[in-house]
Amino acid sequence: MNPDIVKERKNATFDVEKLTFILDGGPEKTRRRREIESLVFSDPDFKEEDPNFLSRSERYDQAVRKSAQMILKLREYGIADPEEIYHYKSMVKGNIPEAMGIHFGVFLPTMHSQCDSQQKKKWLPLTESFQVVGTYAQTEMGHGQSWI
Repeated sequence: MNPDIVKERKNATFDVEKLTFILDGGPEKTRRRREIESLVFSDPDFKEEDPNFLSRSERYDQAVRKSAQMILKLREYGIADPEEIYHYKSMVKGNIPEAMGIHFGVFLPTMHSQCDSQQKKKWLPLTESFQVVGTYAQTEMGHGQSWI
């Protein structure tokens, strides 16, 4: 942990741990959050090169690898609670958007909300098991944004 943060926490005029419990939703949730953080931070599969020193292609490859590993690890650890999944993903990706963000954040919710029951029966198992992956393409020249 950053030494400045440690120093400030030691000098706080309130119980830092109690505030942490409040922000997390209770001692048990704090314990679980820390457990999930430990899973990510101690995992050699998530040790990587600083993306600021990689080419665009290398950043993309690293992001895809990291996203695929994240999905496998979530399944391996049995993390199924949406709040815990969110926290695990946040720890894995840091402040860099994940390669599967469009799939998770746009494609899957759209499939759930816009498919009829017959379409859901066919397509949701494929999309949820990543046999079909949703993405985004901007067709007009000069439009769109690259996050990877």
